[in-house]
Amino acid sequence: MVTTDLGACEWFVWDLRRSNLIDRGQLDQLIGEFLEKHPNAEPPALAEYLVAKNILTQFQANRLLEGKTQGFVLGPYTLMDALGTGSMGTVYKAQSKTDGQWYAVKVLPRRSMWNVRIARRKVRAFEACKHPTVVPFLDVGTAGGMHYLSWPLVDGETLEKLVQREGALEPSRAALYARQAAEGLDACHQQGLFHGLFKPSNIMIEPNHQLHILDFGIGALLAETEGESLVDTMSTANSVASGLDCASPESIMDPTNLTPIGDQYSLGCTLYFCLSGSYPFPDGTAAEKMMAHQFKQPRPLAELAPQVPAELLAVVEQLMQKDPTARYASTGEVIEALAPFAGHQPSSPQGSGKADQARAYAAAKAAALAQHAEPKPTPRPRVDVPTPRPAAPAAPVRPAQRSTPPTAKPAPKPAARPAPRPAAPAPVSEANPDKNGEKNPQAPEPKLKRPPSWNGGREFLDETPSRNWEERLGPIGIAISAIVMCVLAWLLTWKLF
Repeated sequence: MVTTDLGACEWFVWDLRRSNLIDRGQLDQLIGEFLEKHPNAEPPALAEYLVAKNILTQFQANRLLEGKTQGFVLGPYTLMDALGTGSMGTVYKAQSKTDGQWYAVKVLPRRSMWNVRIARRKVRAFEACKHPTVVPFLDVGTAGGMHYLSWPLVDGETLEKLVQREGALEPSRAALYARQAAEGLDACHQQGLFHGLFKPSNIMIEPNHQLHILDFGIGALLAETEGESLVDTMSTANSVASGLDCASPESIMDPTNLTPIGDQYSLGCTLYFCLSGSYPFPDGTAAEKMMAHQFKQPRPLAELAPQVPAELLAVVEQLMQKDPTARYASTGEVIEALAPFAGHQPSSPQGSGKADQARAYAAAKAAALAQHAEPKPTPRPRVDVPTPRPAAPAAPVRPAQRSTPPTAKPAPKPAARPAPRPAAPAPVSEANPDKNGEKNPQAPEPKLKRPPSWNGGREFLDETPSRNWEERLGPIGIAISAIVMCVLAWLLTWKLF
């Protein structure tokens, strides 16, 4: 116990003891050393001395000088600094007395009422979401009449502040952040969980561009479970109002209607914000923003950010559909849609051209499969395995000519060996044959008989393109087919009459 006259610092010392921030024996020793050198010191000087000794933080010293002695210790957490104030309360930087690690602790107003049993069950549910972008919801509790939530502390800058400082982001960088966020949301959606309050201020960006989603679990507390509201109506209304810039239309109509599909709309608004530098509906009162999300369309993103590829604009548009059923079926589909634009891929027209080429190649493969499905799918040369030998696919495609007797001269040998001319040989045409029945290289018209969808996909293949049915059958095969068809028609007519 300090026996020295405390002088003007007496009230400050007593507040320090009531705060339980410093061990009583250590506090008495520090105050004795300070007053011995500065017997007439004022409380601010003592506070500065304790801050310099790393006994108090500046936040704690200021609060004590204001006469606030309660609320520094909540359960195992000691509040060290204030990080910001949100709709549901203030977020503090706190250190755990259990493991010495740093945490973000959100303290809710005293008016908030909740069912702690259900809240703790929500915490256990979020333990199943293991993903680098998801900051896990760790703990809920009550201390001194105050409720608190806790997450591991993440350093960095919020996406909202980053865009406000730098302006609209490059499409590739914005798509990278959106894809990381979609991966984190998908990890939770697969567990039947959702965020509910996804917005740029709840996204933390590290210097290495690693993204972290904050406030996971708040949305689950706002939604009703088993007919019991975990948080009071005022806190719910404040949370919805603070997230209006990215709130889904269905959650605006019913604040407890928070679903995984609603996170898609919020992700679309966030991506819109990153690409344009402004929210979809930046102006107006809260009521006007609510109506805008319900019935209005935002200013076209193509006008605000003309450098964004059209395919990425389409992704944002589908995410921001008013009707939930018009959005993506799952967040996994969102990840696939963002993949061509995220990472180090360029956001220039070249990048979008690669996406077009990939889609055209897939369409060409599908068209080729549909065209050759009925004749003989087995001997058809494989489209997805390019081969440097152009003569290889010719072996299985003309079985009729290989089985022709030696006396059948109309089947020419040059037609079965397209190797000398790998550049898309023209098909055999009845209008342009030469005397020997070979293809005429001077006749360009027969090229138009090849299906356009296959021609469009051929530019991605290194192998010799497949020939149509006329080239496969040859003149003899066509004649035999015609005779067979006539016989079948005669038999059918004979049976009918």
